[in-house]
Amino acid sequence: MNLQSKYFFFILILVIVLIVFMIQSENGIVIKTKIFSIADSFQNRQLVQSESYQSESDQSTDPIRYTSKPDYSTPNKSVYPTVFCLIKTHPNNIKSNKSLNTYRVWGQKCDNYRFVTLLLEHLRPKNQSETVEVFNNFYMIQPKGLTKESHGNLTLKLYYSMIYVYQKLPSYDWYYIVDDDAYVNVANLKNFLKDKSSNESITFGYNFKVIVKGGYHSGGPGYVLSNAAFTTITKAMVEKISNCPNTGIDDVDINACVRKYNGKLGKSIDEKGRERFLVLSLMGHFLGQYPNWLHSYAENPLKKGFDCCADSIIAVHYMSPRDVFRLDLAIEIHKNALNLYQKFHILQKPVTFKNIIKNYVLLEDIEYDRNKYKELIGD
Repeated sequence: MNLQSKYFFFILILVIVLIVFMIQSENGIVIKTKIFSIADSFQNRQLVQSESYQSESDQSTDPIRYTSKPDYSTPNKSVYPTVFCLIKTHPNNIKSNKSLNTYRVWGQKCDNYRFVTLLLEHLRPKNQSETVEVFNNFYMIQPKGLTKESHGNLTLKLYYSMIYVYQKLPSYDWYYIVDDDAYVNVANLKNFLKDKSSNESITFGYNFKVIVKGGYHSGGPGYVLSNAAFTTITKAMVEKISNCPNTGIDDVDINACVRKYNGKLGKSIDEKGRERFLVLSLMGHFLGQYPNWLHSYAENPLKKGFDCCADSIIAVHYMSPRDVFRLDLAIEIHKNALNLYQKFHILQKPVTFKNIIKNYVLLEDIEYDRNKYKELIGD
């Protein structure tokens, strides 16, 4: 049995053992072991009262209390930059627990976060002329003037949310705007940003070369704004909301506003030209199932197979709750397997997309009791 076969036999045994510890409920899938850092701390949080959130300078009078309240009063400065995640969702995703799954798997790994949505009816304030915030399983804000969810008002939904965050939570290095149907690896995002200056007005994401002069990023897998870029355009919005364009297409408008105030479009591909932010689903990129329009929109050449995606993948769009969970698990299995090989056999190997996608397909085969690994992976 060669080394590769031993590795995948080991992975298979590890996965089977893990499945024993898996439970599935209507709230999503949760791992009981802590080895994969899919945190279960939400089980220890109990909401006592939901009201509007106080500013960072007034944490002592915060009316929201729980048995184990997360402390977001001060960004956790370390060798890695701090990231605030602004996650777009809507009431249907909250009702179906799709948003809760997003929070459990990766949302809570941000240094701070807020879901942006029209609140569920029982949480909705009578006065909707101001932005309000509640905690119900996770933090949510309903931006000023949002009375219904529609594609036509996405830009203002984000603008007023950004203004609220700027006024209440202004001290983070980077601000990441992303859909709740994306998978995000926060550790990889922070590692990518580690050597970049948040004092430079710049953004990173999946790059499009059309529509906006200077380019823009796809909103699905998200785009990250430096503190300088976020502060510059939000100050302009506070002065007059019309200082930034409003076509209703939020990713276009926010990026256009950054470019208007001389913010740069950063590059996020790796040294081999592989994407870190994926505009389509994981399997869409891997199989090369690209729609025709993407060929003219994408700044970088479209790739497929093992060369489609970076080893340090950051975000993937169009992922179901199961997909989100499965990809996080596939990455963590790979990391932990390599750590064990390093510990017991002094075998140093890097995390690779090739092995991530192999684990992902293998997990899907186990999950759905099928055998597509050989068909999709081919070795």
